[in-house]
Amino acid sequence: MASRAVVKTADVATVDALHGLVMDSPARALAVIGLVKNAGKTTVVNALMSGCACAFGLTSLGLDGEPIDHVSGLAKPRIAPPAGTLVATTLGSLERSGYRMDILEELPFRTPLGPVVIGRAGGQGRVEVSGPTTLAELRATVDRLHAHGAERVLVDGAIDRLGSASPRVSDGLLLATGGMVGDTLEDVVENTVAALDHLTLPEVSRQTQELLAPCLRDDARLVSFDAGGRATPLTPATAVGAGATVAREAARLATATLFVGGALTEGFLEELLRVSPPRTRLRIVVRDATVLVAPAGSVQRCRRGGIRLEVLTPLSLLAVTTNPFRTPQSYPGTTFFRAIVDAIGDRVPVFDVVSGLSSMPGGPRRPQGSRAHEKGLMQ
Repeated sequence: MASRAVVKTADVATVDALHGLVMDSPARALAVIGLVKNAGKTTVVNALMSGCACAFGLTSLGLDGEPIDHVSGLAKPRIAPPAGTLVATTLGSLERSGYRMDILEELPFRTPLGPVVIGRAGGQGRVEVSGPTTLAELRATVDRLHAHGAERVLVDGAIDRLGSASPRVSDGLLLATGGMVGDTLEDVVENTVAALDHLTLPEVSRQTQELLAPCLRDDARLVSFDAGGRATPLTPATAVGAGATVAREAARLATATLFVGGALTEGFLEELLRVSPPRTRLRIVVRDATVLVAPAGSVQRCRRGGIRLEVLTPLSLLAVTTNPFRTPQSYPGTTFFRAIVDAIGDRVPVFDVVSGLSSMPGGPRRPQGSRAHEKGLMQ
């Protein structure tokens, strides 16, 4: 695959370009998802909020912004909301981080860290952000942040809390990848592309939407459609643990399309692949990519096994951000960035907001920066 253009700019200009991409999109609630800890997600959130005229809101599904990574023990960047930012977090997190803000509203959601509150940041200090714990509560929190004046709401999340990217919550997505995503650079690239495949599952055709409309209306869980469009509800109440049963039923019914109304798990897919007859050709349709509760590589394994995954509502992935950090030594910044860019191709813009690197699909080719800059990235 030919290399895409990698444009090196000052980090301020790169942040401005990413901010412009966000502001030009129709997304009013933007999930920022990190593939692993230390993927640079918090750095991206801080970069978007800093020095921007837009009034941002900020919340999280679960806990973010803690000073020490509970898994690696490494110090983490802290969330530093500029003055005027609307923050939804818990009273417990405010106390733990010693952060003060003007409380505007207490929401009727309880968490292990106390009630969720919305306040206006004064621009001093760093805050631990811990939001509500259910998607319905998160959606309501985002709505209240908008009601208090937030033009865009950033929802800090992680790949294991992909619900923050659900269309029920967010209408845009940023994906942060980094050097800790794999043991080698090759692993990092492979895992990043697999995650991209997961999050950008293709949308069904209008004809298929019309075919499945009764399933949505009736809140169906598992429905088989043969090549002629004839629907047969399947007996398992859920796909969880029913992969072998569904595989046998699909073979008996000559299923061409299988609608799964709930979660699609790794166990279900593994059983389906194991039990399905050779040369199976099956399409599985789910509501959106966030209900695929399986490792990122599952999409490729399904494809190789003759199973095609599609969604009723696609996620809007605006950009991928990169962070070359890893232990015990970081990757050279430009080398890491170009590896991700070359693997992704023209699918989505890529940014490194710290090193000042950006790549836009179809953009002009420009020379890389000086060797001195590259040397600085390696230190």
